[in-house]
Amino acid sequence: MGFNAGQSTGYCRRHPFLVLAALVFITALPVSGFCHPDLELQIEALDARIQAGEVNAGLLIKRGDLYRRHEDYPAAARDFAAARKLSPDDSLIDFYEGRLQFESGHPEAAEHHLARYLASHPQHARAWMLRGEANIQLGKPVNAAEYFDQAIQTAKSPSPGLYRLLILARVAIGETAWDAAANAANTGLARFGTEVTLLGLGTDIALARNQPGEARRYLDLLPTALKNMPQWDERVRNTNCVATSKRRELAQCLQLARDDLTNQGQAFLMGS
Repeated sequence: MGFNAGQSTGYCRRHPFLVLAALVFITALPVSGFCHPDLELQIEALDARIQAGEVNAGLLIKRGDLYRRHEDYPAAARDFAAARKLSPDDSLIDFYEGRLQFESGHPEAAEHHLARYLASHPQHARAWMLRGEANIQLGKPVNAAEYFDQAIQTAKSPSPGLYRLLILARVAIGETAWDAAANAANTGLARFGTEVTLLGLGTDIALARNQPGEARRYLDLLPTALKNMPQWDERVRNTNCVATSKRRELAQCLQLARDDLTNQGQAFLMGS
């Protein structure tokens, strides 16, 4: 049958024995379970099966996801479209298409597919995180914060990076969400202990909220070896300024702290 939709002409030709070996190896893999470093070899193995007439949605999804990892996005899209024709009710295709659309720079399409997928698979933490990242690219931090929070709630072991995404999304919303951002930083630190990125964000939020005591609490948790680094030395100076300055100087220090936090939120929205 003619479902070789994703095949690219740019791959090296392989010895038939190697293709056969990869064929045997890949047969046992689940849809998302690829770990072999040679993507081209895996793609050729699936090409051989599909060209031989073994065409089903699962194989097309596997090959499409390999193309995605290989950054051949048009080929991946063709395979996913062919899989949908064969299995139009398979909601799993929406996850793969959503991830592909996000990675290929189409956040609106990614949001569409991921929303459909999560309607029937609400416990998929990775899909919630991708949906949050897509909404950051769409300039919708309120939605993104909700989806990152869902990712944390559904993940078996949420990472510090996921907490960072949630905090920055709340920072990007604006001052009305800074309390919630601080809560996320504290929750993350309670889970992970001394996590430098979360300590930095917690300190910056505390300073913007005129809470030098809270900022010092974060700074006291910082490993000694890091305290002399420029970014941390600056935080110490800003904390001392907010804690000890008189009214005019205090206003200047607070404004700088608030501007810094606002800029971090805007940079996050802009992808910096």
